[in-house]
Amino acid sequence: MSQKLPTLPTLALILIVLLGSIALLGASSATPRLEIPQISSVDDGTSVVVSGILVDFHSYDAGVENLVLMDPHSGITVKIVCYRGIGPSPSQYVAIGDELLVRGEVSQYKSSPTVFTDNEGVSVLKKAEFVLTVKLLSTNWALFEGDEIVIRGVMMQSGHRLYDHDLEHSIMVVSDGVSVSQFDDKEVLVTCELRYDDSIMSLTLVVESVHIA
Repeated sequence: MSQKLPTLPTLALILIVLLGSIALLGASSATPRLEIPQISSVDDGTSVVVSGILVDFHSYDAGVENLVLMDPHSGITVKIVCYRGIGPSPSQYVAIGDELLVRGEVSQYKSSPTVFTDNEGVSVLKKAEFVLTVKLLSTNWALFEGDEIVIRGVMMQSGHRLYDHDLEHSIMVVSDGVSVSQFDDKEVLVTCELRYDDSIMSLTLVVESVHIA
């Protein structure tokens, strides 16, 4: 007796069911992407994907690097411990203010959440010039004070202040030895150091160089 083969509609239905099952399995096994404030609520050993703005990093002789990422909305930070891997270490290509993406495992060591990863688990989503704003620096200045950064903005008031594009937030510019008045009313990239001047109780950007954006 010959066996009847499935018809084309039946084969199509079987294929749809199989593809759906594969998609569901992939979704259930996908690593969750969390916001930095959420990390404190997950269990030890949980694999996560997290992004944030780099506000600090240190390198050690053993090849381990400690990174600190900040959530731009809440200002909450998380420590990233990055072990040596096949690729380059983050310190070779990241800068303060870059937005990074990290894949790793969570440890709630002494109630302070830390994400452990290696070089292959860290990548740059955006460079600092596309992330940092005057408003963000003003709100979280203690995390950036003393750091060299690159920030995009509009130079105004004869080069004495750098503004965000909305012209609602600004920081004083200190430009000894660097001519900045020529950039007035222009969008610029400023390489500078953020400082808090106690004598005038104000934030300042100590300029190293200025270029048209």
